[in-house]
Amino acid sequence: MAKMKNREILFCGAFTGEIDKLQSEERFWVLETGVGNLNAALRLQSFLLENKEHPPKSIIFLGSAGVYPWVARKEWEGKLGLSRVFTNYEIAYLDKKIRVPEFLKLKLEFTAFEIPAIGNGFFESTANGTGSVTLEDLSPRATERLKTEDIGLENMEVFGLAKVAESFTIPLTAIFSLTNRVGPKGSDEWKSSWRKLSDKLQEAIIASFP
Repeated sequence: MAKMKNREILFCGAFTGEIDKLQSEERFWVLETGVGNLNAALRLQSFLLENKEHPPKSIIFLGSAGVYPWVARKEWEGKLGLSRVFTNYEIAYLDKKIRVPEFLKLKLEFTAFEIPAIGNGFFESTANGTGSVTLEDLSPRATERLKTEDIGLENMEVFGLAKVAESFTIPLTAIFSLTNRVGPKGSDEWKSSWRKLSDKLQEAIIASFP
């Protein structure tokens, strides 16, 4: 007999390849959000409005993240990333090459909710939802700002999801497969590793969640 779908946790992923194994398990409530902060935010907002009578109690985003170079590989390689704090810092903003109005809220923090131990443990850090992929070496100024605020991870969707989750007062946690080091070779690293690491992440979720 198939297990009843768990309607307390909504699992989100940017595209099918990051959530396909969960989608094949009837017990998981899964949403494909689309790629990028804007697409992800609009899709989640629409979904929550459609389900406003019975919204999820929490949201878990499953995705891939690059790791900023200030974090030593030995700290994260072989682990999953975990984030409950999210920023929206463009690298040009950190380098003071662009201006962002002071009233915009660029950092969001969520209350932790219990999740089971998964895989080889977590590398926990703030995730920077840039909406793009950084392909340059970071300047000393940008690196120092990231390090000071413990921002170790970069992802294209998570800040958009965080904005919507905050507006609906739903706690959000992100669990990432750590696919690459951010920089000139990051995109190529991601292409060669995301599928294998996504499978491992999804299989760990399936094994760990009831």
